[in-house]
Amino acid sequence: MHGSEFVLTLVALALYMAASVLAIMGLLRPSPGADRRVLVLAACAALPLVIVLLQHGLAAGHVRAISRFEAFSIYGIVLTGAYLLICVKRPRMRGMAALVIPYVTVMLILGMPAIQAEAVLAPSVQSIWLKLHIVSAFLGYASFSLAGVMAVAYLVQDRNLKGRNTGVLATRLPALETLDRMMSAPVAIAFLMLTISIVLGVLLVRVSGGGDEWVTDPKVVSTVLTWCIFAVLVHMRAWANQHGRRVALVIIMGVLCLLFGFVGVHVVATSVHDYLHVGGAVNPP
Repeated sequence: MHGSEFVLTLVALALYMAASVLAIMGLLRPSPGADRRVLVLAACAALPLVIVLLQHGLAAGHVRAISRFEAFSIYGIVLTGAYLLICVKRPRMRGMAALVIPYVTVMLILGMPAIQAEAVLAPSVQSIWLKLHIVSAFLGYASFSLAGVMAVAYLVQDRNLKGRNTGVLATRLPALETLDRMMSAPVAIAFLMLTISIVLGVLLVRVSGGGDEWVTDPKVVSTVLTWCIFAVLVHMRAWANQHGRRVALVIIMGVLCLLFGFVGVHVVATSVHDYLHVGGAVNPP
């Protein structure tokens, strides 16, 4: 990584940290214009990361999401963008910045140790299918993560209602009915995107001549399990017409499973999806 890219990454992280602090302070002690400042800071924080990733992609000649730093940065950018888009359409969701922005900040910090790592992508997987696989995967990750944040907010509001708590959290977070309704769209989008990503992943393996090691790969198994949870959620909302606390709990369980596949599986097991093999060819995350 060049010096300018390192500086841009530090600037992005500093802005995310500042936005996190302001978001938490704004949740506990609301002030006029605080929400807008948080959103502006978050947008400004994502921009340097976009520049860094574009530089990586132009230098490599293909989509770069093959190191932990790149993967976590893309995840953070997409999640930030999705949240900002929701806030434009639903201003009442701005109070959830205290949950979304610190979460993105933590993910970026987890990716920082790999900031100087160099990697080479195997030529056999450098195709349009890889690009579409990566894009659909990260759109699914971000959508379901947003649903997870809404599920956490729902449980907090549910507890506030049952405890007759009318404090700042109860007034700053969206109403239960709003959260229950808003959880549906991200889950549906995530289910669609993850389905597309899995299909494209299978196609990519076939095109690149991959073997049976992909079938039992820990990340693949974890992804399929996450997809099954998505399917259960879609059934609960679309056909069983279930709402509320039970759906929120299943969403949170799904997010934990997603995070294990995205982060944890690379820590506890060896995967052909491993983000980084320094000095050698790597497979896509």
